Amino acid sequence: MIGAVSFRHMPQPACDTPTDADPTLSALDRLALDLSMARGIEEIMAVVRRSARGLVGADGISFILRDNGRCYYADEDAIAPLWKGQRFPMETCISGWAMQHAEVVVIEDIYEDDRIPHAAYRPTFVRSLVMVPVRHEDPGAAIGAYWAHRHRPAPQVVRALRRIANSASVAMTNIALVNSLSVALDEAERAKDAVIPPMASLAETRDNETANHVRRTQHYLRALAEAARERGFFVEELDDATLDLLFKSAPLHDIGKVGIPDSILLKPGSLDDVERAVMQTHAELGRVAIANAERHLGGSSSFLRLAKVIAHTHHERWDGEGYPQGLAGEAIPLAGRLMAIADVYDALVTERVYKAAMMHGDAVAVMERERGRQFDPRLLDVFIEIAPLFGEIHSRFADAQ
Repeated sequence: MIGAVSFRHMPQPACDTPTDADPTLSALDRLALDLSMARGIEEIMAVVRRSARGLVGADGISFILRDNGRCYYADEDAIAPLWKGQRFPMETCISGWAMQHAEVVVIEDIYEDDRIPHAAYRPTFVRSLVMVPVRHEDPGAAIGAYWAHRHRPAPQVVRALRRIANSASVAMTNIALVNSLSVALDEAERAKDAVIPPMASLAETRDNETANHVRRTQHYLRALAEAARERGFFVEELDDATLDLLFKSAPLHDIGKVGIPDSILLKPGSLDDVERAVMQTHAELGRVAIANAERHLGGSSSFLRLAKVIAHTHHERWDGEGYPQGLAGEAIPLAGRLMAIADVYDALVTERVYKAAMMHGDAVAVMERERGRQFDPRLLDVFIEIAPLFGEIHSRFADAQ
């Protein structure tokens, strides 16, 4: 017999359960494991190509895909060329018959079976074959094993091929699920990007600030985080994914202002103690609003978790005198410490209904005096270094006069 390993003289096991005494089934287990780890159809076919022929003692193995009503011989391993890269009508191909009927085909002599397109087989070495559909319901592929001499493959050979096909079917299903999940995540990402601006605008429609405040703080925050990482600060915390999330989550930092009465939010003068206490509740209101959004969306997401942290902690102070929790030092999440600098700078250099805008240099000087009191000293030092970039961002997204 031509081929690496023959099942012909092996004792037939009572079932397909692997045992230490059956090295062939152990090899099948390894093949199944390799298939379970495949991340695409090419990897699935490569596993079958490398291992299946030796396991069943065949002279050739083909992996056939169902392709728009045709049988596509996508991959093969054989003692001589078969049909790799060719396509045949389902109705004229034995692999098509196996897929259409969802049945295993065992043929001892191909020239005695009318289902075989004899003309296509004559140039090849094939005399006997087993064709196994991949998946019982609506098969989308098939695995063919071929022999150069006439014989009827042993039952355990057919059983092994069926197990290989079943493992390939599970792998293909897993890949389809992963691809579907990837599409869903992409759609969720697009939905997230579409939802954030309207959510942020809820606060803007009631506050005296503009949409440009959101744009500016986004860019301040990213510039500060990137500069901190470049200087060796918080390198692990500020990976590329987190930088992207910071930029996208920043617009929700003042979402809690939706819950502040107009009489306080839009007051042109200074707030009294009672009004200030009410105003300070917007940080907790923001946390609650985003937490409610998480529940309505059926679970948490990385960008909502970060947005919630930013909304809740960007008014905390390094010295512990901030609100709403009175956190101090590194107990304040990094995202909140970053946003504190971005938000305060923009508040100082931007005209508000209750104050005039401060010049850039004066604002930087005011913030420098708060090093180690209101602001994280390391982040404030980075801010001082890149302050001209903050000025450029403010000019680029200046409010209309």
